[in-house]
Amino acid sequence: MLMPMSDTGSTRERGSTYELQPDLTSSDPYAVLGLPRGATARQIKRAYFDLVREYAPEEHPEPFKLIRGAYERLRKPDAKEETDLSLFQPPYPWEPRGRHGRLDLEVHAEDIWALLEGHGDLGRTDFCEDYRPIEL
Repeated sequence: MLMPMSDTGSTRERGSTYELQPDLTSSDPYAVLGLPRGATARQIKRAYFDLVREYAPEEHPEPFKLIRGAYERLRKPDAKEETDLSLFQPPYPWEPRGRHGRLDLEVHAEDIWALLEGHGDLGRTDFCEDYRPIEL
């Protein structure tokens, strides 16, 4: 049985646990059942049966469909994991990138020298491998 709303108006009190007020306009199954994220299977089942008592299928068919759909998405552990992964997570706060220094597009002599040393014989001092012993 649902207990009356607490003083804040945004939660309801049931026993010693505080639960969110059900939101039958939401696409989030936790919000429809009035549960916090990460609710246990027992809490999900209890919230479902409490809401079914309040919104009987004979009297309130549309809210019952939403409640039943939310329960089906959270009832089995594998379906609950899939639902948890698909729920919208707020993005990280945007932070502007730091400015990098300007690119140096000028040609420098040391760059040319490094290129020639890497691809030619300019940097070599040992030419022994170019000569082989004379065979008789």
